[in-house]
Order: sequence, then C-alpha cells, then structure tokens
Amino acid sequence: MTTRSKWTTVPGLIALAVGAIALSAYAGASSSQHSSPVQPIAFPHPVHVQKLGMNCLYCHYTANKSPDPGLPALSTCMGCHNLVGPDRPASDLGPKRHSAELDKLYKYADQKMVGAGMGPNAKPIPWIRIHKVPEYVHFPHTRHINAGVTCQTCHGQVQKMDRVYQFATLNMGWCVSCHVNGYSQQEGLEAAGYAPSSPAPAAPVAMATDRKKARYDCANCHY
Repeated sequence: MTTRSKWTTVPGLIALAVGAIALSAYAGASSSQHSSPVQPIAFPHPVHVQKLGMNCLYCHYTANKSPDPGLPALSTCMGCHNLVGPDRPASDLGPKRHSAELDKLYKYADQKMVGAGMGPNAKPIPWIRIHKVPEYVHFPHTRHINAGVTCQTCHGQVQKMDRVYQFATLNMGWCVSCHVNGYSQQEGLEAAGYAPSSPAPAAPVAMATDRKKARYDCANCHY
C-alpha cells in the first residue's frame, strides 16, 4: 500500500469510528421494546387496577402536572399497606395466604407489624426504570395526558400486565407518526381496552376531523 493510499483510508476509519460511537451512545440512551426487568417488588397491576379500581395517577402522581410521571414513593405504597399487611385473609382477591412481596415492602418500610407505621431505617424502593428516551429528547407527560392521550396508547394495557414491559418502540419514527397522522380519542380508548372497536369509516376522510394533530418540527421534542 502506498503512502497516498494509506492517507486516503484515514477519513473512512474516522467516519466508521464516529458512527460506531454514535450508535453505541444512542443504544445506551434509550430502552428496548419488550424489555421487562424484574422489579424489587412484584407489583400486580391487574389486582390494583382492575380489581381495586385504582387510577394510574394515584401512584404516578405527577404524570398530569409534570414532564416526568414520577415513580411510586414508599409512602404511597404504605398509605394503604400500613393496614393491609403480608398476612392476607380470604377475599374476592384470593384465598387466605402470606404475601412474600408485602414482606419485602415491610422491610423497605422498616415496619414490624400492621399499623405500626414506618420505622427510622425506612428506605426508598429501588424501582427499575422500564421506559426511557434518549437524554436529548424531551417528552412532557403533562401535555400528552392533558391532551387526552390515554396511558395505554404508549404503554400498552398495563392494567393487564402481571409484569410490566415496554409495549412500544419509543423511537423517533413512532412518535412522529402520531404527530403527523393525528391522535384519535376513540382509538386511545380502544387501546386502553375501555371501549369496543367501532366500524371502519367509509372513507379515510371521515375520521380526519376526529383526529388531533400536533406540531412535528424538530424543536417540538429537541429543545
């Protein structure tokens, strides 16, 4: 190889290195579709949401007023479980049993028995984050929730998940497609599983007026 040909390969190698670093950074900055990490405490959404009728905002209490939805605080869990302990009586939720998961919760709360309150050595539950977009992307939960977007549109039917997983890709194309095509409240309710599917419209134009469209220029998310 001549000296000239050696120098001509340098820009190509640099480009490959930069590309590899960029791809590596992007891959590490966002979560993966179908990811379902094991949480420190198994939280049964079907029991809390479908059987007890709890709203998403009870635990994710800042989703409608902050860019970040917030993770359930230990005090939020103990607000109920201070009186609902590991020894579960027979009920419509199941037979009489002892809950190993509530044992874990009581250890985090440093609580010795039902009704005793949290102890001095209580510590936060180290929940493992499931949904994450790259640091350079800003997704304001409050805007989407207050615009009528159902939680299940992005997160899938969490109320039926014994173990939560990432339902959607959360990549840029997935986000932009919703902003370009518009959001249908009826489709959002169907995604949530709370409304029956409606008959297909006679023509695509028929649903156009029912769709809310949002800005999709770069500054909308990259600001």
